[in-house]
Amino acid sequence: MGEPRFIKGDHIKEDLVEKLKEIFQSLIRFSSGNDELAAGLVLCPSLSNEELNVRTRMLLHQEEINTGGGYTSDIRRRSFLNGRIAGKMAINTVFPDIPSATCRIITGSIGKPVIGDLPRPYGISIAHNESWNAGLCFPLSVPMGIDVETITEKNRTIIASILSSREKDLCSSEGDPLELTHLLWTAKEAAGKAIGLGFRVPTAWYEIDFVETLKTEPQRIHQCRFKNLLVFTALSVETPGGMLSIAFPAENNLSQTMIRLLQLT
Repeated sequence: MGEPRFIKGDHIKEDLVEKLKEIFQSLIRFSSGNDELAAGLVLCPSLSNEELNVRTRMLLHQEEINTGGGYTSDIRRRSFLNGRIAGKMAINTVFPDIPSATCRIITGSIGKPVIGDLPRPYGISIAHNESWNAGLCFPLSVPMGIDVETITEKNRTIIASILSSREKDLCSSEGDPLELTHLLWTAKEAAGKAIGLGFRVPTAWYEIDFVETLKTEPQRIHQCRFKNLLVFTALSVETPGGMLSIAFPAENNLSQTMIRLLQLT
């Protein structure tokens, strides 16, 4: 894990600096064709108000701080800042020599986050909820997406409304139905982010017709295969109280690297 990079003039309490290290942060090295590539993954728990303020000042560009401050809803402001912070930490994993506050994560033309001010073409995927924040920085030549959700009973009906009959059968025939429901949801969300269209397209695009448990120890790793989005796959792992999924091109040799990585989360 890389040390947090400070901008000149920042004065951060030492005890809070130590808290910034209590995250899962990893550099993912893999090959695509003849190219040796890298991606950065970050997963961290939700932040207290004090931690949020510190990380905002330490990691975010002034434009991002201004955007976050423009939200009248405290929930939306915290959500925006949490997501940007996770994204910046993922960027810093790949580009440790670039101070995080000097680059920007901006909102693209269709609402997808885009990185500005980097020397190489990289993308960013962000996920956050009341419990977790996740960021994934990846080369644009290998598009990826990430999603993380807290597993709660209140989500069951909402998620079921977008599941196909095949997916509902999967949830009722294997393991914990509530867990599998969230697994399918996060895999779909991650795939939508990977192709950059989210749910602006019919949900049938993201239908999952096969879920396989690849590993059981020390963490259960699940792989989802999409019925129509054949060029992508998704790997999912349980987090404390939640589910994390990452989608990426199926033909890439990234799978084994990602499986080993997710077993450490």
